Amino acid sequence: MMKKLTAEKCREMIHDMSVKRDFNGLSIREDRYFEALEIALPVLEQQEKGEGDWIEWFGGECPVEPRVEVEFKQRDGQEDTAPSKWLDWTHENRSYDIIAYRVIEQQERERGEEE
Repeated sequence: MMKKLTAEKCREMIHDMSVKRDFNGLSIREDRYFEALEIALPVLEQQEKGEGDWIEWFGGECPVEPRVEVEFKQRDGQEDTAPSKWLDWTHENRSYDIIAYRVIEQQERERGEEE
């Protein structure tokens, strides 16, 4: 039986892997898994807080696959939609830094196209 990954379990796994990395190093596969856990943690925390489907963003590498369509909020209050590969996910204290995003599900896109 597969159990759902929680923020608490994700934090534990990140801690365990960071200890292993610091003392013994990680294989390439483990390193990629570690990176995936670090991306998943804020998403899990946000879901558990019940803050809707917006995910706070503090800058870094693109958090989703390049072709994924996202709705995003910018520091200046603007909101828009675009494929994630077209966006600058880094933060440099600019008005157009992305501060939150959410994945637009395929069904939502199809509904929008029908209207």
